[in-house]
Amino acid sequence: MLYQEEEKLKLLVSHYKQKVFGLVLYLIGGDRDKAYEVAAFSFAEAINRSSSLEKEDVLFNAVVSIAIENSRSIKSIPTLEQIDVMDLSAEEKKSLGIIQTALQTLSFEAKALLLLRDQLHLPCKDISAIMSISENYARVQIEQARSNLRKKIEEILNREG
Repeated sequence: MLYQEEEKLKLLVSHYKQKVFGLVLYLIGGDRDKAYEVAAFSFAEAINRSSSLEKEDVLFNAVVSIAIENSRSIKSIPTLEQIDVMDLSAEEKKSLGIIQTALQTLSFEAKALLLLRDQLHLPCKDISAIMSISENYARVQIEQARSNLRKKIEEILNREG
């Protein structure tokens, strides 16, 4: 029985570690070392709080919720260095840089909502549970965050000419 739980846990961590790491990385502004620490700690804390691994989505939501909460207190200077090393065209790198810069101007909550919905593709039901808000409020806030992100991107593009 214990062996099955360990194997299930390994699969769960393997399946979700990149998603949680990516979420934290964007929320804290690009510090990979801090993002790794927060993601690892979030998995450990969620597993310690959980009595069973029966419901994978419940454990994942707990990990994400803890990761978001732990990311709130971290202040990191945004960097674009990870975009520079990606195998993308110059235009794609520029677009990603603009999006990342615009994301960093949004509030923590707006970033978290957008990343949960658009990066992790979570349904509003799960987002509302993670963020401790109603499902309707989550929908409204996601749309408002998207609108604000579009405005920030337009501002950046207009400044660049």
